[in-house]
Amino acid sequence: MKASSKAESTQLINASKIRLIKTAVRQLGMSDDNYRAMLQRTAGVSSSKGVTLESFDAVMAEFSRLGFQYQPSRRVPKGAASGSAPNRPSPAQLRLIEHRARDVGFEGMDDPRFINWMKARGHVEHPRFLDATGARRVIGALGNWIMNSKKGLR
Repeated sequence: MKASSKAESTQLINASKIRLIKTAVRQLGMSDDNYRAMLQRTAGVSSSKGVTLESFDAVMAEFSRLGFQYQPSRRVPKGAASGSAPNRPSPAQLRLIEHRARDVGFEGMDDPRFINWMKARGHVEHPRFLDATGARRVIGALGNWIMNSKKGLR
């Protein structure tokens, strides 16, 4: 058992965690010297490439203490219907649907509650089947919902 915990503690973080560290540095406006000093203090290394899984949480805790707030990207989910075909929703329309769906309380376009709500407005079984017209109807309905909730009607 000691061997596996030793191996786990020396496993380096993956590229997505390195990108998250770099995002935190950018968001906090840290100088390179301050960033490397913080890494040395929290993880015992001078580069994000040397951060282990075990020390990653300490590094992120320090970034949080310094004011970093992680905000996951609002990318269009995989399988969403976008493309260059004439009648497909644009990526911007899909991002707007995703954003508005979250604004009204759904967990995005893959939320089963959203899919059920969307069927009546988009006239399709799943958001990935929306055409440009259906996307406009869904965007409009979500916009109305947001406006009505601001007025206190919902």
